[in-house]
Amino acid sequence: MVNKIDLALALLIVVQLVLTIFVWTLNPIIVSHQVLAAGYIASTLIILAIIVYVYYRGEDYDQEWVAMGIAMVALILLLTYLKGGVV
Repeated sequence: MVNKIDLALALLIVVQLVLTIFVWTLNPIIVSHQVLAAGYIASTLIILAIIVYVYYRGEDYDQEWVAMGIAMVALILLLTYLKGGVV
């Protein structure tokens, strides 16, 4: 049986993989792509920090910090989307 946190971390890894592939396809010369890349890279770094935090703490992690990290990733992605526009 899969824990909820394991499922959440797996989804975060999938999101991180998709963002990394998307950043790889952006054109670094266009300003809107630079904004998108900065937001997506910030999101992937926060996701990496969440994953490392949970696995470092083991069963003794605080769910509030994980929820705050996920909310921060969602906020960054939303602001990046609104600022950079659709590619």
